[in-house]
Amino acid sequence: MESMKVHLINPPSPGELGFTREGRCMQKEGVWTTTWPPISLTQTAAILRERGYEVRVNDCSVEGVDREALRAILKDFSPQLVVMNSTTPSLNFDMTIPALVKEELPEAKVAAFGIHVGTLPEETFSMSDALDYIVRGEPEYTIADLADGLANETDLSAIAGLSLRRNGAIFHAQNRGFFKNLDEMPYPAWDLIDLDNYKLPFSGRHFLMVTTARGCPYDCIYCVAQSYYGRKIRMRKVPKIVDEIEYLGERYGVRDFFFWSESFTIIKAAIKELCREILRRNLKVRWVCNSRVDNIDQELLELMKKAGCWMISYGIESGEQAILDAIKKDITLDQIREAVYLTRRIGFQIAGHFVLGLPGETAQTLQKTYDFACSLDLDYAQFYCASPWPGSEFYRMAKSEGWLASHNWDDFEQDKSVTNYPGLSADEITRFRNWASRRFYLRPKIVWRTMTRMRSPAEVKNFLRMLRAFLTWI
Repeated sequence: MESMKVHLINPPSPGELGFTREGRCMQKEGVWTTTWPPISLTQTAAILRERGYEVRVNDCSVEGVDREALRAILKDFSPQLVVMNSTTPSLNFDMTIPALVKEELPEAKVAAFGIHVGTLPEETFSMSDALDYIVRGEPEYTIADLADGLANETDLSAIAGLSLRRNGAIFHAQNRGFFKNLDEMPYPAWDLIDLDNYKLPFSGRHFLMVTTARGCPYDCIYCVAQSYYGRKIRMRKVPKIVDEIEYLGERYGVRDFFFWSESFTIIKAAIKELCREILRRNLKVRWVCNSRVDNIDQELLELMKKAGCWMISYGIESGEQAILDAIKKDITLDQIREAVYLTRRIGFQIAGHFVLGLPGETAQTLQKTYDFACSLDLDYAQFYCASPWPGSEFYRMAKSEGWLASHNWDDFEQDKSVTNYPGLSADEITRFRNWASRRFYLRPKIVWRTMTRMRSPAEVKNFLRMLRAFLTWI
C-alpha cells in the first residue's frame, strides 16, 4: 500500500453556521463571528506528507460541504484511511460520519480524535460500529503511526495513544507521552485548505494560527486543555516561531496571526524575546493572543504593542471572588481590574471571557458578574454557559453531585446550560446568559465603538455577515 491515501476532515457543521473543532475550543461560528483554521488537521497533514502519504484536508464545516457533498468527495479521493476531528457538542452528529464513509468506501478505515473521544473512548465506540480507531491525547504522531501501521500491515495495538476494536473487544494501547520538541514538527500544510474561508471580523483579512507553546500548569476545574496537551509547558524556540511567521508571509501573503497556546504570556521572558525578534526583523505583522490577567506587565504589553499585537483576550470567568477561588482560577478581581486598565492605557482592544453557571453560582452572582463586566473597559465580552465537558474536573463534579440537567451531548454547548444547582436552574442560567450577551452590546459606548471601526463599504459588509452569525450565538 505504498501510495496510501489519508483523508483528514473536520466533519460538516452540526448546525447552520461554521463550527470550530480544535482541542479545547469547541464553538459555533457566532462566538467570534468566524471559524478558526484547522491547525490540528493541517499539522497532521504535514507530518503525513513527510512520510510519503497522499493527503487531503476538508474543513467541511466552512466549505459548505454537507453529508451528500462529503460522499462525493470521499468517492472521488478514495482514501484508505479517513481521520475526523470531533468535539463534545458535535459528537452525536460526528458519529454518523463513520457509517457514511463505509457506505461509500467499505474497505476504508475510520479514526476519530479530539478531547471527548479520547476521554470516553468506550462510550464513543458504542455510538458507531463503523468507527475503527480512536486517537487519545495529542493526535499528530499517533495518526501518522496509524497510517504507517496500516500501510505496512503491522500490529496496530503497539501504537501508543491508540484505541481500537480487536476480536470483538475494545483494546487500548498504552498512553503516548507528549511530543517534547515542537520545533521538529513541520509547518502546518495550509496549502491543503482554502484560506479564503478564514478571515478576521471587520477587516476581512486572511489570518492563520501559529503555535507558540503547548501545555498548561494551572488547575481551572472547567478546562480540558491538560487532557490534550498536558500540564508541562513546551515552548517553541523564539527564532523558530518568527521563522514561521516570515514563511507564512512569503508563502501565503498572510500578515495577520492568532498565536495558538493555552496561555500565550505564560512565560513572559520568552514572549518579550519574541516581540524583540519580530521588531529586529522589522516584520510588519498584526496579531492577537490570549492571556491570563496575572501574566502581563507594562514592559511586556508595550513590547507586544510595538511588535504588532492589537487585541488581547483575557479569561476573566466571574465577578465573584468566591467563585474564582472555587474553580481554582488563582486570580483576584483586583488583578483583573489592573490588567484591563493597563491594557487599555497602552492601546489594545480587549476581549473578556465570562463563564456563567460555575459551581457556587446564584442569581445574585450572575448579576454581579454582568455588572463587573460592564465596569471593565472591554471592547468585547463573551458570556458562555459553563459546560461540564468530559476530561474536566467540572464534569466529574457535575456527575457525582447530580447537577446534570441533560445527558445528551448536543446540549453541552456554551450557549446553553446543562447544570441545575439548588436555587438556580439550567434554564435560568441560559436565560441570563442570553440577556447579558444582548445587553452588553446594546450599550451606547459599545455600539459607538463598533460603528467607528467600520471605515469602508467592505467592512460594513463584513459587519453585517458577522451580525448574522453573532445573533445566532446570542
